[in-house]
Amino acid sequence: MTKARLNKYLSNSGVCSRRKADDLISSKVVFINGVEAKLGSLVESDDLVTVNGEKINTVDKKRYYAFNKPRGVISSLSDSQGKGIKKYLPYDTHLFPVGRLDKDSEGLIILTNDGDFSLLLTHPKYFKSKVYHLEYLSKPTNVGKEGIVKQFVHGVDHRGVKYKVDSAKFIDKNKIEISLHEGKTRHIRIISGRIGLEIISLKRVSIGKLSLDKLNLSSGAVKEISKEEVL
Repeated sequence: MTKARLNKYLSNSGVCSRRKADDLISSKVVFINGVEAKLGSLVESDDLVTVNGEKINTVDKKRYYAFNKPRGVISSLSDSQGKGIKKYLPYDTHLFPVGRLDKDSEGLIILTNDGDFSLLLTHPKYFKSKVYHLEYLSKPTNVGKEGIVKQFVHGVDHRGVKYKVDSAKFIDKNKIEISLHEGKTRHIRIISGRIGLEIISLKRVSIGKLSLDKLNLSSGAVKEISKEEVL
């Protein structure tokens, strides 16, 4: 029988992304045939895999959804306070978000049960662009538009890590379009804070070929899509 790495098995079963799967394994909540799993464990099709005591079944049909996340919603399916994504989905199914948007940001999120597809969108080596619109209320008086764009593209150092974007341009008086292919936690907000921008809104408007304009999705709406619309 063909063996698969456990993190890929969990991802392709719609449990979570591969990176999150490694976190679950490290947290000692994943078992294979009653034995605690380890990072790098291999599984076969007839193995019994459980996560937090729940049996995991393989997924026959791959599904892909676009979601226009409202501000204030958490990019998570499991949220005890009811502020997560799950309540917006059309039915209860094993999906996980591809990447994240922080609670105060809004815009396009893709949900899927396809781990390979998720990896194509999130791993920096595949260079899948994400575009954001940032609107700000005020900026430092000594920084012009050219200086703001230069700071975003050249980047800033934060706790020993470089944060920068692929491109940035003004599309309105106080509105910037930003493109990046590798998004760290609060990536754009960290650069904005260093520049001194007071953000009004931050919205992801496209991922790969897929954009909110093409989808015509209102805030909080979900639509089933094909992966070819994105890649």
